[in-house]
Amino acid sequence: MLDLSQGQISRLEGAHQPVRDLRKLESWARALRIPEPYLWFQFGPADDAIIRAPGIAMDEMTPWDELVRRLNRSEVGTSTLEQLQIVTEELCCEYAWRDANALKADARQCLQGISALLSGSCTLREHRELLVLAGWLMLLTGCIEYDTGNHRQAELDRTAAFRIGEETGHGEIIAWAFELTAWFALTRGRLNAVAPACEAGTAAAPHSSVAVQLSAQAAKAAARMGRRDTVTRILDDGYRLLGEHDRPTRPDNHFVIDPSKWDFYAMDCFRIAGEDKRAAEHAREVLRMSRRPDGGERSPMRATEARLTLAVVALRQGDLHEAATWTTGALSIERKSVDSLVMVADELRSEANRLFPGDPAAQVVTAQIEQAYAELRS
Repeated sequence: MLDLSQGQISRLEGAHQPVRDLRKLESWARALRIPEPYLWFQFGPADDAIIRAPGIAMDEMTPWDELVRRLNRSEVGTSTLEQLQIVTEELCCEYAWRDANALKADARQCLQGISALLSGSCTLREHRELLVLAGWLMLLTGCIEYDTGNHRQAELDRTAAFRIGEETGHGEIIAWAFELTAWFALTRGRLNAVAPACEAGTAAAPHSSVAVQLSAQAAKAAARMGRRDTVTRILDDGYRLLGEHDRPTRPDNHFVIDPSKWDFYAMDCFRIAGEDKRAAEHAREVLRMSRRPDGGERSPMRATEARLTLAVVALRQGDLHEAATWTTGALSIERKSVDSLVMVADELRSEANRLFPGDPAAQVVTAQIEQAYAELRS
């Protein structure tokens, strides 16, 4: 409700000095719906000083609207850094489901504000913290640019994040930059380039949860290269490493790995390896974990690949009708990662052609894929 992580709440509770920023206190009191008689301060009138877009009510204001106001001040200060940290984490948490263009616009806006602060007066500590936040945002925009097919800009953002990681000595940002390299290579068929990137990323942050994601990318590449024994070993190592980490306070953060994501990685590997039962089990778990109480999906891109996996399994079982149903559900999702989608959809189409060569009945699956590709190209 406060848009704060558990760690931030703990620091507030244990602080020697209470928060005295009335604007912040009023915002928290409103979010928690605390009646005014229980407060030592009074609510001010609706804040007309905040510039908001026409037609947007106060309750619809996003955290970065407040941040933009702060960025116009000359000094950095603890409160501005805290607000930036909150907004950066929130944007990273929205990656899985939010409209790509809207998310990218907000991330770029924050980066512009950080750039303005870096060009002004700030301490060495503030300078480093601002750079680290910029590094995470550059990783985020790199992911979004790649999702939408803008490969050149995605690589520019990834390179910028990598350089920030080197300059600040932030091994985790460096490791995630290598993870993006591995992901780019995997989805574009450069399978031999995946393992070296994963090894370099793991070396940069061997004890971080990003090492789990790097293991997953290496396993996906090994599966597509037919190295079944290697896949099993990598998956076992990754699962063991995952068990060494506590469950994160914000598992929805794209740059955090938690057990629910492991089903997604394992699902892909088992599908490629032909272990249909295990692939289907993991795919159904991905869909279950993705489902929100209101019927929506927390992770539509992962849910898309889960449905395509179930379509492949249905094909292998000879059930074209079920395969077509899963394919329809997968391709109807608005939030897409184009190259990842094409990689898995191509595998589904190849499987349909292999199992049903020259059979017009297979077009209930393949025609949907061709139509989706035509829409992507347009």
